[in-house]
Amino acid sequence: MNSDQPFSFIDFKKHNNDPAISGIDYVHAVYATTPLHFDLLIHYAQLFSPDMTVMDGRVFIRELYDENRHHALLESTEDADHAQYWMNLLEITGLFDDLTTEQAIALARIMSQSWNNKLLTEYGSSYGEARYIYDADSDEVFVTLARQPL
Repeated sequence: MNSDQPFSFIDFKKHNNDPAISGIDYVHAVYATTPLHFDLLIHYAQLFSPDMTVMDGRVFIRELYDENRHHALLESTEDADHAQYWMNLLEITGLFDDLTTEQAIALARIMSQSWNNKLLTEYGSSYGEARYIYDADSDEVFVTLARQPL
């Protein structure tokens, strides 16, 4: 396998010709052959298990939260659910430019499931629900967390 070219999990399994090869083995191989700083691993993991905080009775992804923007959204919409939705909105297709729509949806589904598990564990279901959104008009995929769908 050429270490200069990225390889898929399917390529990795074919190359190793071992039915016991797992996704964990694949992650290890990619990490061992690709120069990645530890910081990237932490921030990537936080995409799936972000720090959350409660503000005004709503849960927000801490890294996405901006107090000034939140107040502006509340003033313009007079709707706390609307503000929560927009503050927590993360575009997956913009974050990972080379993903196909199907790949972005697959990733967004996993992220929203992870966010929901964390949300339920730490805060309960009354604070909202994470979900992925596919906008067919723009061909963009998002994840957000809100009490009410918009």
